[in-house]
Amino acid sequence: MGIPLEGPAVRSKHHRDLKALPREEIERLCFLNMIANPAERFFFKDRDSAFLLVSTGWLSDVTGGRAVDEVIGLTDAAIHTEGQARVSNAQEQQVMDTGEPFFCEALPGWIPEHPDTWVSTVKMPLRDEDGDIIGTWGITRDVTAQMEAEQTLHARERQYRSLFERNPQPILAYARDTLQIVLASNAAVAAYGYSIEEFLSMTINDLAPAEDGVVGEDQPTSGFAGTRERRHQYKDGTIIDVEITSDDVTLDDHDCRIVICLNVTERKRAAAELAAAHDAAVQASNMKSAWLANISHEIRTPMNGVLGVAELLLDTDLDPEQRALAEQVTRSGELMLELINDILDISKIEAGQLDIELTDFALRETIEQACALAVPRANANPFEFVVQIDDGVPQHALGDGHRLRQVILNLVSNAVKFTSSGAVTVHASTPSRQGEAIVRIEVSDTGIGIEASRLTQMFEPFTQADVSTTREYGGTGLGLAIAGELVELMGGTIGADSTPGVGSTFWIELSLPASATSNGRAAHPADASSAAASPWSSAPRVLVAEDSPVNQMVAVRTLERCGCRADVANNGRQALEMLSACHYDAVLMDCQMPDMDGYAATAELRRRENGERHTPVIAMTALAMTGAVENCLAAGMDDYLGKPIRRAQLIQALQRWIPPEREIDLGEEPS
Repeated sequence: MGIPLEGPAVRSKHHRDLKALPREEIERLCFLNMIANPAERFFFKDRDSAFLLVSTGWLSDVTGGRAVDEVIGLTDAAIHTEGQARVSNAQEQQVMDTGEPFFCEALPGWIPEHPDTWVSTVKMPLRDEDGDIIGTWGITRDVTAQMEAEQTLHARERQYRSLFERNPQPILAYARDTLQIVLASNAAVAAYGYSIEEFLSMTINDLAPAEDGVVGEDQPTSGFAGTRERRHQYKDGTIIDVEITSDDVTLDDHDCRIVICLNVTERKRAAAELAAAHDAAVQASNMKSAWLANISHEIRTPMNGVLGVAELLLDTDLDPEQRALAEQVTRSGELMLELINDILDISKIEAGQLDIELTDFALRETIEQACALAVPRANANPFEFVVQIDDGVPQHALGDGHRLRQVILNLVSNAVKFTSSGAVTVHASTPSRQGEAIVRIEVSDTGIGIEASRLTQMFEPFTQADVSTTREYGGTGLGLAIAGELVELMGGTIGADSTPGVGSTFWIELSLPASATSNGRAAHPADASSAAASPWSSAPRVLVAEDSPVNQMVAVRTLERCGCRADVANNGRQALEMLSACHYDAVLMDCQMPDMDGYAATAELRRRENGERHTPVIAMTALAMTGAVENCLAAGMDDYLGKPIRRAQLIQALQRWIPPEREIDLGEEPS
């Protein structure tokens, strides 16, 4: 065996010309190189299965490095186990008997030093020069990596098959070209009622109800097809809604699609019921909103007469008792109006129709004015009323000043109502928060206090500290619920701390960035005293379109006391006739009137004017739900006054549209 082929290549000084050598010599050299190759495992045996010759690689791997002379003449019994030797001898005897090669099954444990190594052996007949079989020879290869890869592949195949067969959702696979079903999971068999054999005799389209026709994949493009809805029919005739999710898969070299069929019948039924319930809830909410709007209109219309007449009455010469009675009528009407507004606000919040506006407003003045509105009630009680606004609170801010005023007034009114002695303190500050312009407003009182267990419920509708407070202090329990919803809509937080018998502190925190301008106005109505003198150089002529006799009288008297001349139309059609006959500086237009309402009358007026002139139309309406203002503006009206209308509001609206130095029109007087 003395041919050293391991390590670096050995170069001789004189290269032999192999072409000149005899063929036998070339074959001998090639054979010697094969035997000496450490990577190859050859062995040669005689007819008794005794080793004649082995390669270097075979010696190294199988015998653990024995010398070749130690192995020559031995049999497998000296190297392997008795059972392995018996099997090997039988294989070699078969080769010698048949003259055919024998391919041994790949098995582990045939290399004593490496029992986990898998080897595969091919055994062939060893022949002499005459072709007679004189023994066997073979090649042994290490196939461990191949076997491990195959085992991993088989394990994955088992996993995938288990996932397919035992997936709780029905899964099918079908050939793309014929649509023939080629696989069906256990869940598919259980759900659809077909056996595996029945599935394999069907196409994917056979699952469709007869009236649906084709329900297959409609030959989609390759790849994941996403989810699509179909209808399938079980073997017993039951028709179900399914969501189909599919993708490409290759099975036995055939292009197929694998399909997951999710039964969504119950889900769709529940969704339909939910949609129907939602529609019913929306309809009920709309009906409630419409009912509230109608009730609001019906209440506000006479309330406009009550408060309007009371206001006119207070302008007359009254003795103290008469004035006290008229003032009580006004206060009672205003309380009724607050209740109506609270109910409407709750309805708007529930319907998601209450919007928050982001405008520039006078923050400090809004806080002061909200507190000032509670002063008359506070003065009637023996306690101190204190308003503290820190220097850091900006003069002007960006936010919804009207809604902020509503929240502050609610908190202050509650504090005043439930406090009989001590103090009510309103404190506005700007807590230091990184990168935020936070304004905190606290309203503290020394009133009756609230149990801790009730605090979290105080911001729910119709909730008060105790049932007895409803009788003693009055109220509906809506104010804090509205305040809480408004603060949340404005992106802020609201909370309370309280001790029974000691008092309460209600607080809000809002992000109110300081305004870059100083044009903001306080979110409060102007003082009625602004109506003391006429703001016009000559008396404007105003047309009142109103069907209610009481409201006609209130509007005319109020306009006259504002320095205006007023004419009355009973409906929209009569208003158009009077506008055609005479020039008016403005029209106070009721929205709901018989024969022709204010919307239609305004639209017709704008059509007649055709852009050549523009008569200001100010809506007067008792409708207070969301969309009322938008409807007025869409009809061509210029401004909006909600009933009941106060004199100060009326003057402000007229001043917006009638200039102080008005032109005197010599047109025809109305008939």
